[in-house]
Amino acid sequence: MKKTKYDWNFLFGDTDKIHAERYFVAICSFSGAIVSLILCLFRFSNELSLYSNLISLGNTILFFSIYYFARFRGFVLIPKMVLTIGGLLALDFVWYSKYLSYGPLLMVILIYAALIIMLWRKKQLILLLALYFLNLFVLFYIDYNATDILIEYPDHKSRSIDIFFSFLVYALLLIAMLLVFKREFKKQKRRAINSDKLKSAFLANMSHEIRTPMNGIIGFTDLLKNPTLTGETQQDYIDIIQKSGQRMLNIINDIIDVSKIESGAVSVDLTQSNINKQLEYIYRFFKPEVEAKGMRLIYRNIAISDQIIITTDREKVFSIFTNLLKNAIKYSENGEIEFGYDKTRNGISFFVKDTGIGIAKNRQKAIFRRFVQANIEDSHARQGAGLGLAIAKSYVELLGGEISMESELGRGSKFSFTLPYNPEPLEKQIDLPLDEIASKQTDLKILIVEDDEISEVLISIIIQDFCKAPLIARTGIEAVQITRENPDIDLILMDMQLPLMSGNKATDEIRLFNKDVIIIAQTAYGLSGDREKSIASGCNDYIPKPVTSTDLIRLIKKYLN
Repeated sequence: MKKTKYDWNFLFGDTDKIHAERYFVAICSFSGAIVSLILCLFRFSNELSLYSNLISLGNTILFFSIYYFARFRGFVLIPKMVLTIGGLLALDFVWYSKYLSYGPLLMVILIYAALIIMLWRKKQLILLLALYFLNLFVLFYIDYNATDILIEYPDHKSRSIDIFFSFLVYALLLIAMLLVFKREFKKQKRRAINSDKLKSAFLANMSHEIRTPMNGIIGFTDLLKNPTLTGETQQDYIDIIQKSGQRMLNIINDIIDVSKIESGAVSVDLTQSNINKQLEYIYRFFKPEVEAKGMRLIYRNIAISDQIIITTDREKVFSIFTNLLKNAIKYSENGEIEFGYDKTRNGISFFVKDTGIGIAKNRQKAIFRRFVQANIEDSHARQGAGLGLAIAKSYVELLGGEISMESELGRGSKFSFTLPYNPEPLEKQIDLPLDEIASKQTDLKILIVEDDEISEVLISIIIQDFCKAPLIARTGIEAVQITRENPDIDLILMDMQLPLMSGNKATDEIRLFNKDVIIIAQTAYGLSGDREKSIASGCNDYIPKPVTSTDLIRLIKKYLN
């Protein structure tokens, strides 16, 4: 029979989600409140001392207040200060009202010293410990030299009862707190062990995931050197190199996405999105890949109108579907993959359904965890870092929705997620295809600022229809100098990571004397906020590396045609 455990998260909060100090304050204040309440009821029922009863009642109210603000309101600094100063005053009052009750007071003193050490750090810790010991010396001086001002018990019997019961309650409090800390220590230790295993598995899987496409790129690039290859064979090799490169880029993008999610640097760009058009594009995008495996891709659209417009982040919706569909393709060998959406009362419910291998019940809870695919003991691990579903879940929650899964081993899986639906009128947008924009120009003056020679050669080839002999700068300082000497430059392709002077700094310098030249930032960082930093420094637009010819040409025509 499975043993059930009480969930302490409701009382003290989840240690995975809240700060350790807040968790500790919640435990201490709640424990103190329970102890004070027990002592208060005991003293009232035994009619001991009215003074000590009022102190216990005041402590109970104080501790419960601290607990409420720390646990449910998220405050830490003020509860810490109240707990520390209030505890010091409570120690003084208990000493004063329970004269000669040395046993329980010694335990209170020990608990309170531990409380100060756990709550405060550095200069505050030294100051409070000094105050704590100074207070103890003052109490000792009063007890030793001015016993007549202390309140004594009415008789020896009531004193003995109070001492015994207080000692018992404080002993139970100390034991309970030690048990909680022992439980948390075991939990943290177990998490550290699992994290170490996961890290080892992840590194092993990453080594495989990166080396495999690199093997395809380097291996088939070497084979292309053979002068006897036919044109068809060469094209096959080039296709393999491109697929291997795209696979490695997908892995890198996933790692970057997870790092942004972990750091909280992911922002939401809300725009109006036509859901039907976006899903139709996704259908056309994945259809060849699905059919190449001998399977069918089905797009189910049951909407009455083809103008289903919602305000959301289109890029993140695309990323969610991309990760779910890639997962379905990876784990399906035959049958069909179906995706689409249904309108519900509170929003739109999207789904991706496959007839693949399914997911065992004992792994379904962990399937959305990061790097779950990197399980060393999983002999059925497929391509990928195990990041796709975790990214999809994070993006769904970031957009205000929820994601769920139904799966049966050997029969397939269905992933569903919801998004808020706030219908708004569609704004007319002009989005001309590339071949309908103005015709090519070959007389542009372009400066390529790039310290990497291979990247510079690649960009030069891409822009050769616009500029036959581009200017080249290797550093930010050179970029500023060349721009100053050539005021008729039409376009600067500015790398952000440059020696001597960064691309951002170089752009700032250029904008001091040339505010009209078009500057497009390019960077290999690809992190959230890079675009905003580039625009803020004076760039007109931004393109992440690896730079594709289609994206770069579109940007050039956008600004210069």
